[in-house]
Amino acid sequence: MCNGQADGTAEARPSRRAVIGSAAVAGVAALGAVGMPGRALAAPAPDRGRPGSARTRLVLLGTAGGPVPIAERFGISSAVVVGDRTYLFDAGRGSASQYVRAGLPLKSLRAVFVTHLHADHTADLFNYLMLAQASPDGDALVAPVQVLGPGPAGGMGPPFAGPRPVPNVNPDNPTPGLKDLINGSLDANAYTFNIYGREGATPIHPESILNLTEIDVSRTGADPIKNRAPRIRPFTVFEDDRIRVQATLGAHGLVFPAFGFRVETPDGVIAFSGDTAYHENIIELAHRSDVLVHEAVSVDYYKDKNQNEAFIEHLKEAHTDVTQVGDVARRASARRLVLSHLGPAKPSMVPDRTWYQGARQSFDGPVVVGNDLMTVPLRGKKG
Repeated sequence: MCNGQADGTAEARPSRRAVIGSAAVAGVAALGAVGMPGRALAAPAPDRGRPGSARTRLVLLGTAGGPVPIAERFGISSAVVVGDRTYLFDAGRGSASQYVRAGLPLKSLRAVFVTHLHADHTADLFNYLMLAQASPDGDALVAPVQVLGPGPAGGMGPPFAGPRPVPNVNPDNPTPGLKDLINGSLDANAYTFNIYGREGATPIHPESILNLTEIDVSRTGADPIKNRAPRIRPFTVFEDDRIRVQATLGAHGLVFPAFGFRVETPDGVIAFSGDTAYHENIIELAHRSDVLVHEAVSVDYYKDKNQNEAFIEHLKEAHTDVTQVGDVARRASARRLVLSHLGPAKPSMVPDRTWYQGARQSFDGPVVVGNDLMTVPLRGKKG
């Protein structure tokens, strides 16, 4: 369905239909300093929807880690708003509803960036296409919406110590990528779209709305089995006249690839760790960022609940304990640290004060414990 790769080369796997195109993005440079030279970013248009607000702001749509639905927090998802444009980072459970609750216009959505293909980061991704095409007030997605994320993993590492894993789902294609995820969802929901089209509820063909790009990591030296997160330099994957987005590889257990993103705006830099263990790539990605949004887990909580050793090992290899997150921010010289993708996410299990104290052990800058619909403004570049 979507031909081409992020480096502009033709994709080897055949496609059933050549729709939802794939834009070319940059490859990988050698290990070095963060940032790549480029033209200056234009100043954003005034934010007319929020008088007096900063031109650029971070909106936390959902701050829960893990797939289990809870009432207190929605699934992981964040929006970077630059003037009258919105850029979405992950789309976990409830993201589409939270996007609207935050007062963000659907027509302002320009791009979606997916850190990795765990369901708690993608549960609502297709909902943006399925549910946001038409509205009585005229607010709807405006084509094309760029969607960037991982391609097929190409392999899976051995399981952690513990019970034997269950047989693979979809054994003929057990590691699908972003295009397979969207294309398969379109096929499965064909009846809905076909009926909407006949009823006039869908103004344009859904396949013309999204422009999918699977981010190419073939030149990083990464391997889905042996080396899922080698040391690399952040590389540019997206740029328009408002933002520049760079990606790097994080270490998320068996998952490959797992990206972190750096968002350069006219008002400053926001870095997203994605799901990752403590890693030098993320420290470099977040270098001198104005806001570092970093995942956090409490290993002690799960140890106290006598979780099995395989699960504890998973936490250590795939996530960053809250006591380590502050050290990431300190070493990156980040100005502010925002904790998100909290695990466990229920405040009754780990209260905000505990998250805050854990991060403050090694970071003396401002720390914000993320909660849903919280807004963090960027006040402009400092001289």
